[in-house]
Amino acid sequence: MRSKRCGLGVLTGTVAVGVAGCGAPSTPTSSTSPTAVATATATPAPPDTDTVTVVTTGVGTWQLVTIPVALLHNDATRHGAEEVVVHFSTRSAAGRALGSLDSAAVNLAPGETLPVAADCTDACNSAASVSVTVTVGLWTAMTGASFTATGVAYRCGTGACGGGHGQGDVTGTLTTSRLRQGAALVAFAACTGSGGAIVGGGLLQTQWQGGSSGTVEVPVIVNRAPAACRIGASTGW
Repeated sequence: MRSKRCGLGVLTGTVAVGVAGCGAPSTPTSSTSPTAVATATATPAPPDTDTVTVVTTGVGTWQLVTIPVALLHNDATRHGAEEVVVHFSTRSAAGRALGSLDSAAVNLAPGETLPVAADCTDACNSAASVSVTVTVGLWTAMTGASFTATGVAYRCGTGACGGGHGQGDVTGTLTTSRLRQGAALVAFAACTGSGGAIVGGGLLQTQWQGGSSGTVEVPVIVNRAPAACRIGASTGW
């Protein structure tokens, strides 16, 4: 009986040894590589603009009463500005420094524009201009109640009905949600002339009477008859 021998092949140089079994050549085994699966990832939101801009300022005076006013805008689209304080510094027509004071702390919802005023009677007598700085207590994504105003109207009072410095009232309807009856709030008014400059304003500390809307009447001090007035309000968060 003749024996079968397995052949051994050697390549000179790099040793590549192939050993085949005796008999029929083996059939290569195919293998399947795993297929990569794409995983969807959420695109992160761009950073918010966490700043409060002072749009414009002005002051209304009559007799010993001086009302400095600032119009603020929350530039953030997702964050509320909480415990915002406006520091007012008034000056005379000659540029001499007069009295200064802080506003009540207010809260601004994302994108909200809010007039803020303070009462600087006596200490800011005959102020002609005001400069302001703004501090924000904190930024929050968990905002509370905010307000919209409609039907705003101005009514002149003593002194102002003659077209000069005097007092008046600004009325309007505030609408909000999530605000309980009896909650404390401060309402502000800012009045502007035909060119858009602030010519006066005022504020009113009051309580919410319940429901989703209510009428407010804010006393104002103006330098001359305004072309338009606006109302805003703030409550605690």
